[in-house]
Amino acid sequence: MLDIDMEFKHGILIVRLKGVLNGDTVSLLKSDLEMVIKDNGIKYVLLNLKKLSYIDNYGLEAIKKSYEQIVNNKGKLILCGIDKIFNSNQILTDNLYQVNEEVTAYEIVNI
Repeated sequence: MLDIDMEFKHGILIVRLKGVLNGDTVSLLKSDLEMVIKDNGIKYVLLNLKKLSYIDNYGLEAIKKSYEQIVNNKGKLILCGIDKIFNSNQILTDNLYQVNEEVTAYEIVNI
């Protein structure tokens, strides 16, 4: 089961995921997120993964695809809730960031 909560706030699409992101549920994220980004030309996306209990390679691939879509829009993808893997507030690549709290995303996109 995967719950997806999307909110557009101050120029950033905030996507909060809860549950399991795997081969069985990844199609929900891909269809919803890719469509919203494409249809609205979204440049800044924050993916909050704090409430995910599991993510597999299919889920990681979906995040990678979203990242590529955002880069094509000349935007930034910000990941929240993966602080157990990476150090806090770290630039992972030129357009991929990791933060501990959602509010930090506004500093990254300079809003």
